[in-house]
Amino acid sequence: MLTPELRKRIESCNNLPSPPGVATKIIRLANDPEADMARIAEVLALDPAITAKILRIANSPMYARQRKTENLRQALMVIGLNATISLALSFSLLKSWGKENGTGGLDYPLYWRRALLSATASHVLARVIAVKDSEELFLACLIQDIGMMALDRAVPGLYGEIGPSQVRQAAVIKREQDELGVDHAAVSGWLLDRWQFPERTQQVVAASHEPEKVPKQSPHGVFVRCVALASAIAESFLDSSGDRDFVALAEQAARYFDIDKEGLGELLAEIRNMIPDAESIFETEILSTAHSDEILDEARDALMLRNLQALQAVDTLKSSTESLEQRTKRLEESNKRDPLTNLFNRAYLDEFMRDAFSASEAHNTPLSVAFADLDKFKSVNDTYGHAMGDQILVTTANILRANVRAADVVARYGGEEFILVFPNTEYPLLKTICERIVRAFREARHDVGTRRDLNVTISIGMATHNDGRKFRSVDELLKAADKALYTAKLQGRNRSVPFDLVANSQLAYM
Repeated sequence: MLTPELRKRIESCNNLPSPPGVATKIIRLANDPEADMARIAEVLALDPAITAKILRIANSPMYARQRKTENLRQALMVIGLNATISLALSFSLLKSWGKENGTGGLDYPLYWRRALLSATASHVLARVIAVKDSEELFLACLIQDIGMMALDRAVPGLYGEIGPSQVRQAAVIKREQDELGVDHAAVSGWLLDRWQFPERTQQVVAASHEPEKVPKQSPHGVFVRCVALASAIAESFLDSSGDRDFVALAEQAARYFDIDKEGLGELLAEIRNMIPDAESIFETEILSTAHSDEILDEARDALMLRNLQALQAVDTLKSSTESLEQRTKRLEESNKRDPLTNLFNRAYLDEFMRDAFSASEAHNTPLSVAFADLDKFKSVNDTYGHAMGDQILVTTANILRANVRAADVVARYGGEEFILVFPNTEYPLLKTICERIVRAFREARHDVGTRRDLNVTISIGMATHNDGRKFRSVDELLKAADKALYTAKLQGRNRSVPFDLVANSQLAYM
């Protein structure tokens, strides 16, 4: 924790880094539950350079797709709303802070190479361990050491004696602790809180030096371990001392995510292959090809040495029973997903709905459900073919995921029908989210290979349990949302309708 003296010293520093104007607007969007594609596009238009980078990353191998993304709205559909906000903020901060110069103690080119390499590693790691919100993880890795920039200005000379050891977190932390009694992770977390960054980013960055103090089962447990491991991987690539400890890295990967040494070798190879793409996106050199190949060969040699005691310990912990359990878990996860859209499937939805309804009853908390259906989708299949229809269903899944919260569940109910479940959510918030979704589909355009882009709208029926109305069962709650969806279709489609409107209309008719 920062001492009052150090906080005052940092606050009085007149050249302290701060988010630029566009970044400040993006931060507001990140904290606004009603932010939509139109608003983020409007903000990004203020900085064409950031827009160009968003398009470049949408067309990069990170988001490989058959059709080229040619405009910002298409990029938003490919990447997703929340992901675009995180990436735009990353690009804005890098553009502003990447040219910063300090007191001469901090090696800024090395600082940013480490930040970019850590962020690149996080993107690959997120895919390997199937963590959601990889772009928010990318942002956290990019700015996790921002406290070093502040301390370099507030405490001139702090990093002057470290030299090339700046890339080694242990050396940096020891220097900071010896001089100040605190390390830069605490300063980074405090700065992000001051700048009103999203809460998860603040907390994860602040805990990044001691990730195991955060329980793995907690909301941020996996996220903070991703940041810590990505940072350690970046250090292993950049450390020029010749004393790279791949054994410790293997232990860390195994302890955090059950990644064995072969898996770690594959992970490092994939990160190495991503470096040229990252350099192209960020228009800077991170690591020479020859140097990265040399490090990768060194890692492979180290990870294959059977007589290393530490690696033997990792192997011993990997019993055949545990491996079977891991395979079973992966199979269970795949069985929960719809193979086309990667949304949850009908079987998982039924199980989740039963548990959510029971929890709502037990704690008397609201439970909201939305039944969504693409409008006139049969004509899309008939006109453009089922392959194009499948592509639109995948885009539909991306739009739905991008416009709900992390705790919400989106499932494919069947065909072009989707169910969205919102635990502990009252009707006013449900209405806001559903209207945002309808608006996003209204604005979305699909490239169907003709001169005109195709627009496919969506209709949504809503129902809320324990918010002025009680339903007797899950089936009754879903039927209510289905009736509201039917009403939305009758009223002209392209809208969301609450069940209360349907019920009140029926009462008035009676």
